[in-house]
Amino acid sequence: MRRACGALLLVCMAQLSATATAADPYPNRPVTIVVPTTAGGTADILARLLGPKLAQRWGQAVVVENRSGAGTLIGSEYAARAQPDGYTLMLTYSELVTLPALNKNARIDVVRDYSRIGKIGSLPVLLLAHPSMPADTMAEAVQKLKDAPGKYTYASNGTGSALQLYAEMFKRQARVDMMHVPYRGALEASRALLGGEVDMLMQLGNGNVISYVTSGRAKAYAVASESRMAALPDVPTTAEVGLPQLRLEAWYGLFAPAGLPPDLVAKLNQDLGAVLAMPDIEARLTALGMQTQAGTPAQFDTFFMTEHQRWTALIEDAGLQAD
Repeated sequence: MRRACGALLLVCMAQLSATATAADPYPNRPVTIVVPTTAGGTADILARLLGPKLAQRWGQAVVVENRSGAGTLIGSEYAARAQPDGYTLMLTYSELVTLPALNKNARIDVVRDYSRIGKIGSLPVLLLAHPSMPADTMAEAVQKLKDAPGKYTYASNGTGSALQLYAEMFKRQARVDMMHVPYRGALEASRALLGGEVDMLMQLGNGNVISYVTSGRAKAYAVASESRMAALPDVPTTAEVGLPQLRLEAWYGLFAPAGLPPDLVAKLNQDLGAVLAMPDIEARLTALGMQTQAGTPAQFDTFFMTEHQRWTALIEDAGLQAD
């Protein structure tokens, strides 16, 4: 009888414990934000900027975990395989939509394997040239490229990289041809342009790149965004120079494994939006050159699908594969 009563008591305690746990508000333990790049990159900076604010809001620690390798594939696959309970999130950027098309051995489906929480913001892409390039406007540059197909060169951070994809999109929109010169990274590609090793570069308009233009070390023909950049008000948009369909940006967003409950997706989105609206966060993002673009999960989902479709089509049409 004692054993039976004891067993019944344990069962009741377990049920009460399970009920209490289920009723606990999210989060009730530390949350990990996976960043599929090395420390120091823009995605990592964003995670370490937003993480402490989310921790304050939640009353729980937020740990940033870098899982880099194979581009962003290793960290992206890791995050996709995590439990969909809200305790493993991923902060990544626009390269995510290109992973399956560029990596035939990728073990993820970027459409089905993630819950899309919200867009954080974007960095517009600048169409840059070395000062020695014999063209002072976008129209003059396009004409030079058309007159001498394959003569002029552009740098990228590797075959199949974001910077090459931007250039490939420009080539198709402007109907021109240039010679691709890949480098080991985005910084090396920028150095190649500044040193005159290549003629052109499609690069993210962050603080460093803006300084290249303002100092005269590079000239900017256009910015591939809807509006001009506040830091470079004299640089026209691609629409203003006759390329209205050329919209390029490196965007950043927050993700979770697929299957995250809708109410938790909504909560994470609301908390992300609240943090992005904080004045000190807005100031830091502006200093990074980031254009904040918070929105609903549905808006982010629609945007993501559009990006996935257009970049997959470009990659397959150009026959590109990652190094």
